Amino acid sequence: MRKSRLTRALVCLFAIGLIAAACGDSKEGSSTTTAPTGSAGTSPTTTAGKTPVSGGIATIGQFSREGGLDPAKLAGGGTVGGTEGAAMFDVLMKYDAPTGKYIGGTAESLTPNADLTEWTMKLRPNIKFNDGTPYDAAAVKWVLERQMISGNGAPRSQLTGAIDAKLTATTPPTITDSGITVVDPLTLKFRAKTKWAGFPYIFVGVNGLMYSRATFERLGAEKFNVNPENAGAGPFKLKSYKPGEVVELEKNPNYWGGTVYLDGLKFVLISAGGQPTLDAIKTGTLQAGFIRDPVVYADAKASGLSIVDMPTVAGNIANMNSGIQVTCAGASTAAVPACAGIADGTKVTTKTATSNINVRKAVVAAVDVNVMNDRVYAGKGVVSSAPFANFQWDPKVPGPKADMTEAKRLVALAKSEGWDGKIRVAAGNDSKVGLDWADTVATQLTAAGMVVEKQTNEDTNGVVNRVLVRRDFDVATWAYGLLDESDNNYNQLVSTFSSANPRYGYGNAEMDAAIDLLRTADTDAKRTEAYKQISLIWIRDAPAHVIAIVPQAIVSTTKMHDIVRTGSSITLYGKAWLEK
Repeated sequence: MRKSRLTRALVCLFAIGLIAAACGDSKEGSSTTTAPTGSAGTSPTTTAGKTPVSGGIATIGQFSREGGLDPAKLAGGGTVGGTEGAAMFDVLMKYDAPTGKYIGGTAESLTPNADLTEWTMKLRPNIKFNDGTPYDAAAVKWVLERQMISGNGAPRSQLTGAIDAKLTATTPPTITDSGITVVDPLTLKFRAKTKWAGFPYIFVGVNGLMYSRATFERLGAEKFNVNPENAGAGPFKLKSYKPGEVVELEKNPNYWGGTVYLDGLKFVLISAGGQPTLDAIKTGTLQAGFIRDPVVYADAKASGLSIVDMPTVAGNIANMNSGIQVTCAGASTAAVPACAGIADGTKVTTKTATSNINVRKAVVAAVDVNVMNDRVYAGKGVVSSAPFANFQWDPKVPGPKADMTEAKRLVALAKSEGWDGKIRVAAGNDSKVGLDWADTVATQLTAAGMVVEKQTNEDTNGVVNRVLVRRDFDVATWAYGLLDESDNNYNQLVSTFSSANPRYGYGNAEMDAAIDLLRTADTDAKRTEAYKQISLIWIRDAPAHVIAIVPQAIVSTTKMHDIVRTGSSITLYGKAWLEK
């Protein structure tokens, strides 16, 4: 089976076990869209034959601050609030990592017609939001339509990229036809924009978090973002929220999915996946935490702690702003420097050093992944400049090589074209890795003849805001959320690099065609070929420079059991429990 081959290959790559693969076999396609018999998620899986017990509060170390509790404000995954959201609101669908298939969450099933042009969702009966209003088809339709208009850029583009919604070109847009039809109180139909077998994936992450319209409208968007009260239907309810400090949840005694074992959860930020988080797990300050650092991950493995792996592809990159087009519109873009003094409705393109392809290529030539490994990851990372290296569908396309002479030539060429030589490098200051990353990249770019401004005055969430909201960056440490899940990767790539959704300013027809090969791929050979075509264009156009495959996992004390991985780096705690 592929899982065994991949695991053996990764173990051979580095004996210290920086990444453990946990992906399913998908020879027959990547989706099973009907839930198995019974109520998915209601029967706990025990660990080593142990019986779950009730009680206890688990404190979880976040990767970054959540930035609010409104699902429409979340960037899309477990690194930026998706796990907290899933605990409060629950998810429509779940990704079962061991099998690579989809099972129902609050949705009982999601099934396509014969040619994948229409999908029918059946909701589970008798679910209510905690405010007493029905969790029904009308509620789901309202939330998804709100997300299409008001949601964070990535989840919003995932919805409109998969569902054939008709939106006006006004600012903000309005929906003339969302492509979502309520058939009956528990049934919805989705008109697909593209024929994609991985359609259920869009409901695994933030787009699968539903909430009560009544509570939202009573509170308004601003208050809802800091205290959604009883708007959710998840295994936990909000107890208190101190933005930037703690998200404190308590057990939902009326959870539709049955017994919730933990009395509560606390989400706190100690470090961005670094050593302080692991130290807190070892001392018992945390029961679990998000780890995203090769050195720290190796320590966790050696310490015998429990690990839920979420393998990443291109886990660290130097992301570059190719010139992002922004429609200036009042409060929604008030923070965007490019919109200063610009009339609402005007489209502007951010002016950045890296909008010049020669500057982007100079960055790629200057930043040596082996130097990054030595100075950022203490030599323990798995580095490669190839976009899909050490991946189950690795196309074996060599990445670009570091070449300082070429970097200097490209810098000189870009200057002759009018560039002033200045470039900004942004990284979060809440981890040693982020600070070392910025220092090392800046040193290499300076050696190539660039004048570098390091921007390390914000934490990881601040960098997220800089990139996704303010659109004010040249180079930033980033990842595209590419996982060892092909449906996730199609979803991420089409909402990042397609010409319809050039999230960082880059997109063209050639990349569109290459990404579309991934959508239609139904065999391993076709997936590998799709990744090959994407890789060749990526390397040619340099929208980003891949640096390392970064291990990503939830690490926990051995007394913490049954944390479940779903898609989009989200983990579920509805059946988690603490051993006494």
